[in-house]
Amino acid sequence: MKSAVAMILFGAALLLACGCAPTFSDRARLGWTVYCPGAGNTDFGENGIRQGLEAAGYRGEVAAYMWTVSFNIAIDQTVRINARIRAEQLARLIEQYTDWYRENRGENDPPEPTIYLVGLSAGSGIAIWACENLREGYTVDSVVLLSSSLSYDYDVTSALKHIREKIYCYCSDRDAVLAGPMQIVGTIDGKIATPGVGQVGLQSKTHSARIVNIRWRDEFTKFGYFGGHTDSTSPEFVQAYVANNLLRHAAIGATERTPAIAPAKDLQAAHRD
Repeated sequence: MKSAVAMILFGAALLLACGCAPTFSDRARLGWTVYCPGAGNTDFGENGIRQGLEAAGYRGEVAAYMWTVSFNIAIDQTVRINARIRAEQLARLIEQYTDWYRENRGENDPPEPTIYLVGLSAGSGIAIWACENLREGYTVDSVVLLSSSLSYDYDVTSALKHIREKIYCYCSDRDAVLAGPMQIVGTIDGKIATPGVGQVGLQSKTHSARIVNIRWRDEFTKFGYFGGHTDSTSPEFVQAYVANNLLRHAAIGATERTPAIAPAKDLQAAHRD
């Protein structure tokens, strides 16, 4: 374990020392969505996030942030120092993107960029900790937590200071991963035998109206979300629900939306959260 931690610290130091500036596509001028996968990086949920958002009219860039050190879920869930380090590095990337946008925005572009963070399972910890690590003057718009393995009572006070809109938490009592293995290895923030946000919702001591808990319900099944640990990233569900949470604050006209994935009548019924 000590050697693994040493390798993680060495790798993090090497990345920071390189100082390599990331490149952003022209689409990033229209917004930047970062997907943080779960432990082990075995879900490949960025495909569903990208397809669902684009079907809902999103024209910005969707990027996956690979924070894990293995394909072993237990290792990534328990070597928490890596998660903390990678969250801090994501904060620096968000700042770099914001600086890039401010320098390259067009005359008719908004003064500040649109930034969304989506975290699945342990990746939700990366998303929240990245917000906590942002420097003064840097923010994201909204954060979506899917099947989050953060402890249910995690204090998001610091994170909310750098979130302009809301934290949306999707939770399900059908999630066998959070109800089973996570109780043994612990939440991503290190609590044993403690419910995760993805089970019971986020019940932070900061009782903010900007924390929105969305519990699983039967109607989600027709969009591919059956209450399991990773199926909330299905393109149909992302288009019908997750995109609705995020894009309600974006300047996307109705004519740009497409029912390419879900039937229009179902979308109308879905847009209640």
